Amino acid sequence: MIDMKWMGDRVPNHGPRSYKGRAYIPIVIVNHISIGTMTSMDAWFRNPKAQASSHFGNSRAGKIHQYVNLKRAAWTQGLVPEAIPRAKASVVQNMGVNPNLYCISIENEGYAGNGADGTLTEEQFWSLCWLHKYIQQEVEREWGHHIRFGPDTVLGHYQIDPVRKPFCPGQNFPWVRLYAELAIAESIPTLELYEERVAYQLSQTSQYAAAFAIAGRVRDLAERLSDKKWGAAAETKLLYLEPIMPQLAYGDGQVTAAGIASRVLQLSQTAMGSGKWQEEAVRKLLLLEPIMKEQGLL
Repeated sequence: MIDMKWMGDRVPNHGPRSYKGRAYIPIVIVNHISIGTMTSMDAWFRNPKAQASSHFGNSRAGKIHQYVNLKRAAWTQGLVPEAIPRAKASVVQNMGVNPNLYCISIENEGYAGNGADGTLTEEQFWSLCWLHKYIQQEVEREWGHHIRFGPDTVLGHYQIDPVRKPFCPGQNFPWVRLYAELAIAESIPTLELYEERVAYQLSQTSQYAAAFAIAGRVRDLAERLSDKKWGAAAETKLLYLEPIMPQLAYGDGQVTAAGIASRVLQLSQTAMGSGKWQEEAVRKLLLLEPIMKEQGLL
């Protein structure tokens, strides 16, 4: 269902998962942002002079490239010994060795104007979730170790190397949404069963359901605007959506909570119809989904 392609036949940049006679197994998944296209990523990891690689690349189209076998250590988040105490993640300090030895790395495609800040496309988000579940399954199959998803096992590069990579995988990387979805993935026993959920989320049916859920939540907040107890909170929550209003053709006037609600509900009416603008209205409503999930509104 997810398009994953093996690219490792020409990638020389990796090493063994062993150090000073001790073998290590993968216990952590690390997310990165590429600051480059998938094409440039493919070329860079195949260049011996780069001395860099990643186990996986995750494109903005939701396609995955695998560059390094999981049994090998990709050269993605390495640290010299003196840098280990500066890591923010306790697991890095506790392990006390080069993180490449026990990490599996994912480079998420992002470049100037297209996700360099960590913003993922919907396709990319769901392929990323699928990839975490795939990694979990493969590690358990190969080593008998279960990577239980959580903030201590699913990291960003900045938590390993806060000096050289203080923002990777980007200030807008959807951590809240990712951890919430991985909690669901954790509860689903097999990759095959989880694939069905991912397929549904990517389907048109799911898009319409999400659009109507967005409209319903905004309608609920709009109804509370005049409530003495909940009005201020409802206004604050609606104003979280202000950055998306230009993409929803809000207009030139001042953006207000009531105006946001009005525009979203207009789109909802169009989306529930059968006219030529129905699909466009659904598309615009879905633009609100990432920020609403990040802010806990969905």
